[in-house]
Amino acid sequence: MDPTTLFSYERHVDSRSLHGRTLLVTLGAYSDAGDAQQLIDDQLLNSLSSRVIGRLDMDQVYDYAGRRPEVTLQLDHFADYEKPEILLHEVSAADGETFFLLTGPEPSFQWERVASALQIVVEQLGIERTLLLQGFPAPVPHTRELPVTRFAGDPDSISVRRTMPGSFRLRAPFTALLTMRLAERGHEVVGLTVHVPQYLHEMTYPDAALALLGAITEEHGPQLPIESLESQAGPVREAVAAQIDAQPALQEMVSGLEARFDRMITSGAGAEVPTAEAIGAEVEQYLASFEQEDRDKGTGGPDAEPPEPGAPDGDCDDGPGPDGRAPTSD
Repeated sequence: MDPTTLFSYERHVDSRSLHGRTLLVTLGAYSDAGDAQQLIDDQLLNSLSSRVIGRLDMDQVYDYAGRRPEVTLQLDHFADYEKPEILLHEVSAADGETFFLLTGPEPSFQWERVASALQIVVEQLGIERTLLLQGFPAPVPHTRELPVTRFAGDPDSISVRRTMPGSFRLRAPFTALLTMRLAERGHEVVGLTVHVPQYLHEMTYPDAALALLGAITEEHGPQLPIESLESQAGPVREAVAAQIDAQPALQEMVSGLEARFDRMITSGAGAEVPTAEAIGAEVEQYLASFEQEDRDKGTGGPDAEPPEPGAPDGDCDDGPGPDGRAPTSD
């Protein structure tokens, strides 16, 4: 089916006049831990100048029976039907930069066609970088900075390399497919996933949205306002702290998560992963140090004769080294 008929611009919008370098995507997935996506949508659309410029045809891609919209029955009539919509917004940042925001539920059907339609939109608008935002429940404590891990179609697109600590097989959200399809067409796309404490993921948790907004800046996205979210976050932190302080079992659970989290950070698991170029430079420097060491070996400094082939140098003995391995000759 033709993907160009799935997305339409609003009647008053001339798509040829639109341009922005960044697209933020807050489409639903299997979870919106801490209501992070909803908070970001509310923050951006209520605090910045914006307008709807286009939408997907929901009757073709949404499962109404599987995820029934809500409606209000007022005595003898219905009102306030919550129509599901996937909308594309044009937003103006405080510094005047224009960017785009794609909001709405996860599409139920025709994923490949939806991805193709959005790829066409990305190319029409001249979008240079797409950032996908989401949160998921994780075994992290609320008393530490919430981690935000990254994924991308091309890992070189990631500016701050904080990745998951291994490989995982999971049920795919639509955003995973979108990441792959955009990258296949040469577009930069980076996913930002905030780890929300699993014991708080069902409540509205502003710190999750704040962590994502900070990661947007790190990934060269637009400068976004955070004042309103910060004012919301303070009372929530106080309420969570009060509830945990009142229950010893919860205190013990949080202490265990803190210890685990701190061990992970100390071991380097939470550190920034170096780029391929940085690793290459370190390897070259490491090998160069061996060459210099070979030249300097012996008792007479740089001008000393090298040891005979196969002979151990003065620093080695016949036993294993500190790591339990047998010594090797140079």
